[in-house]
Amino acid sequence: MVGIKIGDYIIFDPTGVSVKVASDDSVEYQDRIYKLSPFVGTFMPEERRNTSGAYQGSKYFSFNGKVLDDMRKELETTSEEISE
Repeated sequence: MVGIKIGDYIIFDPTGVSVKVASDDSVEYQDRIYKLSPFVGTFMPEERRNTSGAYQGSKYFSFNGKVLDDMRKELETTSEEISE
């Protein structure tokens, strides 16, 4: 949705780990495929975990220094401005 291609690498910001994009909503890490949110829940450092254990995955990954969630919001804002 935000111009990242399958095979590109994104960064899991809490640890700096680079993971490979496998689809629109999943990544490959250590030869396994993970959806973004479960990846965050699995690999979030203990000291950064929240009490619910639920995470919005796109807020914890970045591409070229930009957080995925922010990239999506910028794209949606631009699309809305164009359609007005």
